[in-house]
Amino acid sequence: MENRLSPLDAAFWSLESPDAPMHIGALAHFDGAAEGGGPDLGAVAAVLAERAQAIPRLRQRVRTPWNPLEGPYWEEQPNFDAAAHIATHAEDADASADSTDARVAALMAAPVPREAPPWEMHLLARGDSGFSLLLKVHHAAVDGLRALDVGVRLLDQFAGREKSAAAGKRRPDGQDRHAAPTGPLPLRALRSIPVEAKRTLRAAEIAGDTLLSVAGSAPRSLLQPTALLHPSALLQPSLLRPEPATPELALPSYPLDDLHRIRKAHGGTVNDVVLAVLAGALRTVATRNARVLVPVSQRARLGAPGGGNRLSGYLLDLPVTEPDPRRRLELVRAAMDAHKQRGPRRGAGAVALLADLLPAPGHRLTAPLLRPTAPLLFDALVTNVPMPDFRFTLDGHTLTALYPLPPLARGQALAVAVSSYRGRLHVGLRGRLGATSPHPVADLHRAFDASLTELLSTC
Repeated sequence: MENRLSPLDAAFWSLESPDAPMHIGALAHFDGAAEGGGPDLGAVAAVLAERAQAIPRLRQRVRTPWNPLEGPYWEEQPNFDAAAHIATHAEDADASADSTDARVAALMAAPVPREAPPWEMHLLARGDSGFSLLLKVHHAAVDGLRALDVGVRLLDQFAGREKSAAAGKRRPDGQDRHAAPTGPLPLRALRSIPVEAKRTLRAAEIAGDTLLSVAGSAPRSLLQPTALLHPSALLQPSLLRPEPATPELALPSYPLDDLHRIRKAHGGTVNDVVLAVLAGALRTVATRNARVLVPVSQRARLGAPGGGNRLSGYLLDLPVTEPDPRRRLELVRAAMDAHKQRGPRRGAGAVALLADLLPAPGHRLTAPLLRPTAPLLFDALVTNVPMPDFRFTLDGHTLTALYPLPPLARGQALAVAVSSYRGRLHVGLRGRLGATSPHPVADLHRAFDASLTELLSTC
């Protein structure tokens, strides 16, 4: 039986373009060997190749049928060699933190292979006798939770296990939820009528909410769809404005205790605090309040922790123009509480569910038309990737930090991902601010620092 991509996975696969690849990334830092000296990247690469070879998803590639009415499907690649997907990079003699981030940014900007299993790894030596691992996996293959599952199965603690703690069980009947239905055609058609009617009504509801959301954003238009562009960049229509070849990258890290201190003083969640800090930081680049998409995993709700993305989301207007940091947090907290009370399957933020309510083959036809439209709905992506707080090692090297790296849709200026590990919050900032504004992502990093300090001063 063919293992077809879910409609949402097919949308991610079809939405990709050379200048806006749709892969998820993670940058992991490891310390030097216990006995001292630099790491043997060749040995680490061999360990990774052996473990990747045993992970079913990493052996599969996407095949697209010639018939445009059929959806893409996964198949095992013949003679698969995981080592071909792993590269090592020697330390640059003039390496600095900024140059290393620039090298990672360049690697992250390159698409993963589409004709082979869509993932790759890069091992980079560091001057402190440690090394970094950049893992890139196409969003059609994994969401944040599945990417975490793949990543931990490469580590010493989970190597060789059929399933990790983050992995789910297969459906009891062994059937893929997106496999083609069986039985005589007339009977299949009759069975599908109530299901398709319900899906159509649900799709219409989400589409209506989405259109109302776009129409309700008065300043948002084809000429100025995003709040994160400097006014000088608005001389050209956004759909014609050239984008820099390589999105910039910044990797802030903060003590998790600082965020908990703010949370205890003012209420809310750590994620609320992150959003409020981001709102303060964006005051250096945004011309008005910025709208962000906050993805919400639906894996537990839908009872399908196996393959395929299960995502919804909240659309949140960050109070960028509010000068009081405490008030910014209050506004973020109130908005997030309202979204949670309504639920992630309602409102324009559930637009990701719309893809899952439409036939997968349709995404091959509509995705090219939808690629430039993301800025019409939201200005930035802000996602929180959960990470177990265990001590992990790779070939004996201890994991010291893990930065999630989000995809950056075409036409968007910023994507933010956060993850907490071993007492620190790690932030991945990817953006195209540098070519359209005098405030590049490096400046946004400093603004993020200042915004956190400002909010801490209110505790």
